Amino acid sequence: MTTPDVNVVLMDFPSKKGNEMVVPNEDGSYTILINAGLNYESQQRAFEHAMHHIKNNDFQKENVQEIEYYAHRQKIAEPAAKYLERIKRLQRERKAIKRQIERDKKRVQFIMENCDMYKRAEHHYLYGDNL
Repeated sequence: MTTPDVNVVLMDFPSKKGNEMVVPNEDGSYTILINAGLNYESQQRAFEHAMHHIKNNDFQKENVQEIEYYAHRQKIAEPAAKYLERIKRLQRERKAIKRQIERDKKRVQFIMENCDMYKRAEHHYLYGDNL
């Protein structure tokens, strides 16, 4: 699917409400009007939101509430998937660390129980040279 021609215009909106407005033109192109009062990041988000409507042919649909629901739901779902993958990765790393801790505990326990040198070193650490 090809994206139609899009003209972008930054303008001061008469009311401070609204971030963007999309106008379908007679020649099949679109004009996106973006509120110049927004900061750069908000202007980018407004542009992306408008492009989402254009790419999904939302101007051929009737139910505005449904159109906006799906437009905003996709923005939320994408980061959620990214964070879910990060959570799963962190859980795997945590399990690996717990296994390593258990192995290290067993090694330390073995050394403490079976190595007279460890007992001497501990005594030296606690009480000095007086054995």
